[in-house]
Amino acid sequence: MKIVLTEEERKNRRLNPETLEIAVEQVKANGYILFDKVIPEEKISEIRNEFDPIFDEYIDRKGYNTGTNRAQMFLPFKAPFIDEDIICHPIATSVIDRLLGPWNHCNYFASDTPMPGADYQNAHCDIMPLFPDLDIPLPAFSLVLNIPLVDVTEENGPLEVWPGGTHNNPDRSNHDTLDNTVNPHMHIVRAAEHMYSEKVLMSAGSIVIRDIRMWHRGTPNLSNDRRTNLAMIFNRSWYGAGSSIQIPQETYESLPEKAKELYRMEKIGSPVKMPWE
Repeated sequence: MKIVLTEEERKNRRLNPETLEIAVEQVKANGYILFDKVIPEEKISEIRNEFDPIFDEYIDRKGYNTGTNRAQMFLPFKAPFIDEDIICHPIATSVIDRLLGPWNHCNYFASDTPMPGADYQNAHCDIMPLFPDLDIPLPAFSLVLNIPLVDVTEENGPLEVWPGGTHNNPDRSNHDTLDNTVNPHMHIVRAAEHMYSEKVLMSAGSIVIRDIRMWHRGTPNLSNDRRTNLAMIFNRSWYGAGSSIQIPQETYESLPEKAKELYRMEKIGSPVKMPWE
């Protein structure tokens, strides 16, 4: 579902109460919500201009890692990437706080970029089951936040998602199959071909929040330009597997109070780490 902000919501960087309720409901029921065109164009342009040469150097050094002409790259925790609108936008955190509870935190700060010629990924889930032997659906415990740096169209490799329950299936079908393995409990790739899906088309500077268990895949980039999403992962206070972020002490101390809360469990006092290091 796409929510277009009112002028008041955009100006105040706050959702009205009913919109917040709708957003929370949509993540619980359908697995994701999209807020269109939240972050100003000039801010997104500045970030893109800083991102592109770093990504080019990363590809020169490391190559593609998530499929043909497609790469995941961690971001250095420094300006302009750590603008408040990116790391703790009040619209995003209001939804995340409602879903994950107090003292949730972020432990993943990265990007996903399909370049021209990128092909389909397998339909997959980003995480293994939290309690594999449990046969009841669980509430959200980890959420992915994406911010596109360009308009996302049919041509440039939009994210494709399977809404309406794949994020909360009790038969252990949340299982990472991106590496061509087959989930022993459900053949996700085969099942997805016969299920409803939708492509997440949006403007640059939009915000997408999705349950990390939701089935999804990257689609072919048929354009002549890269299509980059910034990506962060937020977790309940007691969960945080997979990665960590290096944050210099002076950088942490200069963060807004909400960002200090969200990044409190990371490697504070460590130098900024470039993605190829």
